[in-house]
Amino acid sequence: MSEYLQYAYVFVWGILAVLTFIIGIKQGVYAFVMSAFFVFMTVWYALNSFGNIPMFDGTLGIIFKYVATAFLAVVIVMYFHSKKKSRSKDSSDDSEE
Repeated sequence: MSEYLQYAYVFVWGILAVLTFIIGIKQGVYAFVMSAFFVFMTVWYALNSFGNIPMFDGTLGIIFKYVATAFLAVVIVMYFHSKKKSRSKDSSDDSEE
């Protein structure tokens, strides 16, 4: 990967973190979880690009994969929880009419 592209990734992840945090003020906890993920990605890529630390090799690469998988699992659980909540809300609204 070119050096320029590595720096660009850091800024893209940082911009996404700020935008999802701003959206999180209106949307709630779901956007804050995504913002935390983007902050993690920003820091990880910044350490790789600016600190010249091999963050994707060896043990650090395995840690990265586990943390990314954990964030994915949390987002999936939150998604299904919100779907279940909206379905129960819709069924209770239908029964009241």
